Order: sequence, then C-alpha cells, then structure tokens
Amino acid sequence: MEAPLNPNMHTALERDEIPDRTKISIPVNNQPSFTPRKLRAIIIGAGYSSLTLVHKLRHQHPEMEDILTYKIFEARSDIGGTWLVNTYPGVQCDVPAHIYFYVGGPEIHDYIKRIVEKWNLDRDVQLNTKVVGTYWQEQQGSWKVVVEHNGVQREEYAEVLISGQGFLNLWKWPDIKGLESFKGKKVHSAKWDHSYDYSGKRIAVIGNGSSGIQILPQLAKLEGTDVTSFQRGPTWVISRMSAAKLLGRDDISPNPEYTEEDQRRFTEDPKYHNEYRKQLIHQHEVHTADGQAVEVDVIVCATGFDVSHCPHYPVIGRDQTSLAKKWADEPESYLSLACPQFPNYFIFTGPNAVVGHGSLVEGLGWVAEYMIKWIKKMATEDIKSVAPKQDVVDEFVTYGDEILKTLTWTGGCRSWYKKGRVDGRVTAAFAGSALLFKRFVSEIRGEDFEIQYRSPNRFKMMGNGFTEYELDDANDLAWYIEK
Repeated sequence: MEAPLNPNMHTALERDEIPDRTKISIPVNNQPSFTPRKLRAIIIGAGYSSLTLVHKLRHQHPEMEDILTYKIFEARSDIGGTWLVNTYPGVQCDVPAHIYFYVGGPEIHDYIKRIVEKWNLDRDVQLNTKVVGTYWQEQQGSWKVVVEHNGVQREEYAEVLISGQGFLNLWKWPDIKGLESFKGKKVHSAKWDHSYDYSGKRIAVIGNGSSGIQILPQLAKLEGTDVTSFQRGPTWVISRMSAAKLLGRDDISPNPEYTEEDQRRFTEDPKYHNEYRKQLIHQHEVHTADGQAVEVDVIVCATGFDVSHCPHYPVIGRDQTSLAKKWADEPESYLSLACPQFPNYFIFTGPNAVVGHGSLVEGLGWVAEYMIKWIKKMATEDIKSVAPKQDVVDEFVTYGDEILKTLTWTGGCRSWYKKGRVDGRVTAAFAGSALLFKRFVSEIRGEDFEIQYRSPNRFKMMGNGFTEYELDDANDLAWYIEK
C-alpha cells in the first residue's frame, strides 16, 4: 500500500500555489464606474487638422469639455496652415473644389477664418508660439513641451500630445548644384515674395508638380516675361468630368466658381450635394493627345518640401528614443496615427496616411474621431499611457508594403510618396483604400497597444460597482429589457 500524503506537505503545496495579490489589492474607488479624470492635451499647429479636431471636441462631442483641456500652439502669426503659408500666384485647390465650395487659396483661407470665428475655434490657440522640443516624462505619464514666444522659452505639460502640423510644412530649396551661388532672384513657392516685380524678366520655373503647374501660367501672363519650365520628368495630368457641366453650365474649367445659387442648393439639399460630389470623385481618367482615356488611381506630383516625416525639433519618447533618429531611414507608424516608444502621441497625416485617396478633409475627420476615442478611454479607464507595439507596426508595414507593390505609387518615377526616391518604400500613402482605412480607425484595436495603468489594478475603473446612470432615481433601470 502507498503511504498517505503528509497533510502538512499538502497544505504547503496549496499555499505555494496561491498567488500573492497584495500588490494588486487596492481600496475601493468610491466613485461611479468609468468616472473620467481630467486630461490635458497639447496640439501642435492651427491648420485644417487641428481645427477639425477642435470643432469635434467642442461641438460634436460636448461631453469632452468635462474630460479634456487643451492648448494649441501655432508658430505663425495666424491660423490656416497650408492655406496661410502658400500665397504664390495661382494657388488653388488642385482638385475639383466640391468639398470647399471655393477655388482660390485666398478664398479658402478666408473661409477658414470665417468658420473659426463662427465656431470660436481659436479660443485656445496661442499664435507666434513655436514648439522647440517635446519630452516624454515616464514617471508622470505626461509630455513636457518646450515652447518659445517672443524669444522667451517656457515649459508646458500635458498627458496627450497631438501633432497637427501636417506632412508638407517644412519647405526646402531643391538639391541643385550651384543654386546657392546664383546671383539673381530666388523665390520658393511656399515663401513667395510679393514685393518683387516679376514682369519683364526671364524666369525659370523648376518643378512641375501642383504648385509649378499653377504658378507657370500666371507668370507667363505678365507683361514681357519669358518663362522656361524645367522638368525632371513628365507630369501625368488628369482630366476629370467637367465639374461645371455637372451643374448644367457650359464651362470647361476643372474648378468652376460656384455661384450663390449653387452654394444655396448644396446647403439646402444635402442629398444633391452628396450625389454631385460622388460624380466628381468617381471620374479617374487620364486623357492623352491621341484621344485615349486611361483610368487611374492617383496622380503623383513633385513637391518642394521635406517629405521625410522627421520632426524638425526634438521629439523624445520612452527610453530617450528620438523620433527623428527612429524615422531617419524609413518613417514607419501605426496606421499613420502613432509610433512605438512614443506614448500618448497622436499624429495627423503621419507616414502612410490617406493623402491620395479622395477627400483629405474627410480623412482628417476620421482621425480626429479616433483620437477622441482614445482620450475618452484613457480618461474613463484610469490609463496612464498607450503606445502601439513595435511588432504590430512591423507586421503592418511589412504586409502593407506587399499591397503597395500592386498599386500606382510604386511606379518607376521619383516622387514624394517614396520620400523623393525613384525606388524604395512608399512612405506617404496608406496601403489600401480610404474605406479600408476608415474601417480600421472606426474602433480601437486595444490588442495592438501597450497599455499602462495609473493604478496597480486596472479594474479601479469599476469604481463603487455602480454606474452614474443608475444612481439617478429618475432613470429607468430596466431600459435594457427587450419588448
């Protein structure tokens, strides 16, 4: 017969198997479950992206007023982003302007100004305030942001940092030997000199992207000018269905002026406006001189900007990781929205964004909604930090690159979609359709993120065990019973 187990030994084994839960035992949080804590955010830039987010925070999600306070730092003297900076001759929306209603750059910037005033979107904007460095504070779970105003630097702090400065905001001279020694007048499209008289001059226009295409005919109209266009490669010019003809007008302009009657009908009849927009967007044909029409997905144009996605000031994340160094060779992100090692840092139009997939404005709205979802989750679930996992980003980029190999952006030409290279990864455009991107960002994929909580027990969010709703005697506690 086998000897019976030693009862003392059995007790000891059981005792060893019982986990030590003293580290995760916390007092009951005597608040209703999911009671949000107040968070702070710093938003960099006061262009279309940031203003879209602010409008949603204040007018589409008014509950956020009790959850989030924020400051918007704009380095320039006014709001408007790209429509403030780009004032060159002929600047305009370079696709049919059915979203804007307005065609020219000055009109679009004026529209932005009016909307900002109407909705009081500049309430929290600080102009002439330049961000010069951002540094993650691990222990506090917040960002230290150094800003400069009137030559004086100061430190600001926030749990959430949002980059709304866009992807084409840092212009640069082209890398052409001898350009620096040219003795004549040099001007860049993103920093146009309106004080100079261009008439009667021999003018070289270098580049034939959207800006070059818009500038050239305006300079050619000036009295006595002799304009030569220098092009590294040909530009594919898309000819869409005439936007004016869709309105019943005999006008070949790709961007007709919308009359007051057009604008009134668009405003009063959203269904008509929606159908009109769809008809424009669905025309994707390049027309050649011999009468052929070839359907395409996107037109790739050259730009005069730094397209590396690398920040031009220090962005230092967890473990002193520099974003500029991390993205020096290949900028890689999570769905263009976030980056490993940079907690609570959200990005508008980061690497591989929906920048050539239809309406950029709509895409900005989807991203803003995504950011708001995360901020709500952080506030109501007592979350200290969130950052995408590196292996998730590796998988996303690797699979996305295979999709991109089947799409137009990898064609054999030098483009800003590939960081100014002939070959190499597509770093600007999302690997798929706008609808796929929208589905991705419609919900949070928490499994893709490293989430740290402020408490040793993540279920502190349960509070006192009751929701705020059921603590109000006036509410129906059986609302969920099906009829």
